[in-house]
Amino acid sequence: MAFNTTSETASSSCFGSLLEPKDISQLPRHQLKLLKTNLIPAICFYNGSFAPIHAGHLNVLQEAKQYIDNLGTHELIGAYISPSHSGYAARKLSPEERIGTGHRLAMIQLAIENLDWIIIDLFETFQPRHTSLYVIMKTFISRVRSQLNDIERIDVFWLKGEDALCYPLPDKFLQLGYHSVYVLNRGLNEIVIKTNNAPTIVEDCHQKRWEEMRRLSSFPERFHLIRTANLNLSSTAIRSCARSSSVTYEQLQSCTQLDSITSYIIQHHLWGAQISNT
Repeated sequence: MAFNTTSETASSSCFGSLLEPKDISQLPRHQLKLLKTNLIPAICFYNGSFAPIHAGHLNVLQEAKQYIDNLGTHELIGAYISPSHSGYAARKLSPEERIGTGHRLAMIQLAIENLDWIIIDLFETFQPRHTSLYVIMKTFISRVRSQLNDIERIDVFWLKGEDALCYPLPDKFLQLGYHSVYVLNRGLNEIVIKTNNAPTIVEDCHQKRWEEMRRLSSFPERFHLIRTANLNLSSTAIRSCARSSSVTYEQLQSCTQLDSITSYIIQHHLWGAQISNT
């Protein structure tokens, strides 16, 4: 089911403020919720290229919110989504797949329009050059500690998709104070792969990989695993669909599951999108 948004375009003034931020080091905090309990305040940090953002990304945020709220120890006051620097996006994408930063930000703004607890953080996006992940993460938590110092303690939950389980997570990130949250929603659980010529369910591989990461870490209590509905969405599939010469609106919509993003891609002919009338 598609996530609904109320408008297909955002105001030019809103996009203008994203493209010309006054101070990228300043954490936006106007949408952070006031604490209603004595639980530990928590915020989420979710970074990526988002080229483009889709319903699977929103699902990661919403499932993490529900998970944290159900822990019984924390109260979520907001989530920051951090679009990557264009240099990082360029490394991930082929030349014909690259789009401008403005398009990525515009689509993120449209996608979160009705989710008032999600805030775009532009610090990583507008660095002079692509900066290492560790520096970005260290700087973010430093900004949280210094700028939100009116709140006695804040725990930061770093959100990741299931692809992240393919890569090790050095303890140096957890030493900064992060909790690491993996949300499995890509629909790969039913795929069978072969390991040493023996069939293995991907879900089992994910579980074993997560358990191994916890076992090797000095901070096993900071690892969290969330299994949710299999949406099986990916930005790669969206870009591929948009490049198809005979793509229909319905086909592209099935890839994004966000009305506003589908319309935006078509309106701006991203990845050469041309809707077929047949």
